[in-house]
Amino acid sequence: MSEKFVIAQGTDASTLDPFAHSETTTSNILLQVYDSLVKRNEDMEIVPHLAVEWEQKSSKELVFHLRQDAVFHHGNQLTAEDVKFSIERMVDPANEERFPPSGRFNSMTSVDILDKYTVKVNFNRPDPNILAQLAGLMIISKDYFESIGEERFSKEPSGTGPFKFKQWDREAGKVHLERNNDYWAGKADIEVLEFHAVPHGSDRIEGLIEGNIHLTANFPPSEQENVQQYEHLTVAGTPSVGVIYMGINTNHEILKNKTLRHAIAHGIDVNKFIDEELLGCGYPLNGPVYPQAFGVDQDQKPIEYNPEKAKKLLKEAGYENGVKVKLEVPDGRFTQDKEIAWNIAEQLKEVGIELEVDVQPWGPFISRFRDHKYDQMYYVGWGNFTFDPDEVYRNAFIHPKPWNPTHFHHERLAEVATEASLSLDQDKRKTLYSEALSIFREELPWIPLFQQFDLYGLNSAWNFKARMDEFIYAFDITKAKTE
Repeated sequence: MSEKFVIAQGTDASTLDPFAHSETTTSNILLQVYDSLVKRNEDMEIVPHLAVEWEQKSSKELVFHLRQDAVFHHGNQLTAEDVKFSIERMVDPANEERFPPSGRFNSMTSVDILDKYTVKVNFNRPDPNILAQLAGLMIISKDYFESIGEERFSKEPSGTGPFKFKQWDREAGKVHLERNNDYWAGKADIEVLEFHAVPHGSDRIEGLIEGNIHLTANFPPSEQENVQQYEHLTVAGTPSVGVIYMGINTNHEILKNKTLRHAIAHGIDVNKFIDEELLGCGYPLNGPVYPQAFGVDQDQKPIEYNPEKAKKLLKEAGYENGVKVKLEVPDGRFTQDKEIAWNIAEQLKEVGIELEVDVQPWGPFISRFRDHKYDQMYYVGWGNFTFDPDEVYRNAFIHPKPWNPTHFHHERLAEVATEASLSLDQDKRKTLYSEALSIFREELPWIPLFQQFDLYGLNSAWNFKARMDEFIYAFDITKAKTE
């Protein structure tokens, strides 16, 4: 009987169509099944993957040369036809509302097949960020998709990756995979791989201790000392590309009041809940992008916790006697998510703001996000794996966008973000993103909370290195050597 390796995440996949979601938890499942043209290695450098090399023919033409030994799990060889189909399916304007990541790729217009293993991608503008974006675009099979149809495709994936899909038990929140022994890069150490949705941190810890779980994401920091007393367990961690924030509907009758938004921001002591709920596993943010990304203006500091200023602003906003607002929060998707929200509610109460915390299962929560149904505020994370502000500013702060669920729009911010996305002049882009941050800080469509420091609990019979981009590649998890 093959040895099983179980990875526990806070939530199940929302779909198995790699284009129709925006969650890291879903990506972590599909990364085992599919490959991309390029990927980031453990040092976050972009390296060849399904594309062995590429050439920038002009500012609007990029040629990729494909490897010739990649085979889909259903038996077909990867060819240029599949790359063309994958990219053009993603950039089809008809799919923009259905495919949350579509905004990442809207500089691409079409793909020309030069030969069986060579494609030329055509662009409508220069795109300084396209290789980073393509690291997240999984290549699907044209023939397989057309033979089974989109509905079955979203439940029964077939890629070129190191693991083959076997079953999705949606009721139990489990995805079952098995090793692809014919994978072009060799065989993984793991033979049978399962992803389990385990919303509560205490249950993930119990599974680790009992040996039913071998790797858990969203590891509760409070359990680190407890877990490390077991010889068969260890904890790994890294600063993350994930940022946690409170999104705000700036069109709401109450929250359109910009002074009130600033009062809320100054009434939140981010360092307090980083210390109390995360035990130091987080870093305050000055805006919507983590400091390791390109072009983040470090001269602008995180929003100051100042309860007296918050009370003064609340009065200026017209709410001298207090105000009530609502924050919707997922249950278990992010580390200590509901606990942090309750902590924030206690803080805001001290300055006269009553925060109703509405805790929801991840499924309904993310559906409301996709359907643009947030009428007040929501607590969520953004995993920007591109290391560039473009990912956030164009997709979150220009309306209409799938990732802009409250329809915020600021004309100058849209101009700045668009101009930065068109320029290959990195100094100019830095200046533009500094201005974008200043506008963001003035408008506050989000209240930035913290950059995550991700912790993972691991069975020490295995080797695993936490990645800053939050992705888990089971192919890189190896059996620990025993003496």
